[in-house]
Amino acid sequence: MTSRKAGPVHLRDFGGPGVPVLLTHGMAAHTHWWDSVAPHWASIFHCAALDFRGHGDSEWLSNDETYVSQRWVEDIETARAAMGWDRFVLVGHSMGARIALDYAETHGPRLRGVCAIDFLPEFYESRSRRHEKTRSRAQPVYDNEDVMLDKFRLQPPGTLLDAAGLRELGRHGVRRAPAGWTWKFDWRSFSFPYGPVWPQLPKIAPDALIVRGEHSTVMPREAMDKVVAALPRARGLEIAGAHHHVPLDAPAELAAAVAAWAAGLPA
Repeated sequence: MTSRKAGPVHLRDFGGPGVPVLLTHGMAAHTHWWDSVAPHWASIFHCAALDFRGHGDSEWLSNDETYVSQRWVEDIETARAAMGWDRFVLVGHSMGARIALDYAETHGPRLRGVCAIDFLPEFYESRSRRHEKTRSRAQPVYDNEDVMLDKFRLQPPGTLLDAAGLRELGRHGVRRAPAGWTWKFDWRSFSFPYGPVWPQLPKIAPDALIVRGEHSTVMPREAMDKVVAALPRARGLEIAGAHHHVPLDAPAELAAAVAAWAAGLPA
């Protein structure tokens, strides 16, 4: 695995001899969400993962810029060009799934297929209130790394990942700041406008796989079925036992499902 920058975007290249696959993460996450998934594809895919700007080891936007979907769609295109790929499979989780669908709408000919994993199709009122409370806060700063890691939680909190795995995941998402320690993600990214997905779905031409975790509170089964029905070429899949964070909860099962689906995609 190699790590490098493509302009403002940080990439981790897992290597591999096969079909190109680019992985995108969720809000406030980073490339390490895929660490337990990518190794399962070592013999069949050439995998790379990106940190969206404002996340992980990618650069933050300046104070006069705003985090919107088009910025992160550009990051996907930057990563594709840096990898030298003409056509590839795009796999995204949560917010990264929404950005993957945005990319599929505007750059469809670049994709062999798009896999969107457990994402919020629209903001429900109760979730919108919680999100507004979070994004109104300033970038938090802590005295030391251990204090930060003690506070690290997934949102939503349901997961099969054990305490040691959760702490290690959190460790990849913190950095030193001038006044102490803070998260690697720019707190301003919480202001990303999260509109409903429904109007764009009929415009997405590539083959699509829509995945949810059995116990997800973000994408109910009915929502997944509605998304699949609205897409021109799609199938749905539920991963047994998993919560919203499917790449963390069921990496082997997710990897097998994506591999089986990708095997039937057009070249």
